Amino acid sequence: MRFDDHQAVSIAVEMERRGEAFYQKAARVSRNAETVALLHVLAADEKGHMADFLSLSNRLCDSGTASYDEETAAYLTAVAADIVFPGGLMELLSEDGLSNPEAVLRYAIRSEKDSILFYSEMVRHALDDNARNVFEEILCAERRHLSQLVRMLERVRTGEKG
Repeated sequence: MRFDDHQAVSIAVEMERRGEAFYQKAARVSRNAETVALLHVLAADEKGHMADFLSLSNRLCDSGTASYDEETAAYLTAVAADIVFPGGLMELLSEDGLSNPEAVLRYAIRSEKDSILFYSEMVRHALDDNARNVFEEILCAERRHLSQLVRMLERVRTGEKG
């Protein structure tokens, strides 16, 4: 099993791509205008992160990148597999999330926390300083996004606009 820092950044990009696809699919299924608008905002956020992470991945050189040991690779692969909306639309449906912006935001916050866990592990296990710096930037972006989602949830709960 080969798993290296460059592949880990590729996983980060893929996680954002899946997040965008998830939100777009949920927006197509929802019949609540407020929820659809929120889902489109969240999809756009994920798309923006994906573009940012792609540019960060260009910092890592694909050739000569050392691979993680087998145990670390297995661990990181398992963590990454459970990150992107593990319950999918069915879990969101069970929370009435397709018609409830608050449920969508709670779900997004849980996913963001899982992503932060993954990126924290990537910082910890990075094989070189350049990769560690990239993962730290990704981690900071995800923490900012989590803060944004929490603020959005608070506005939804209080009925505040904007």
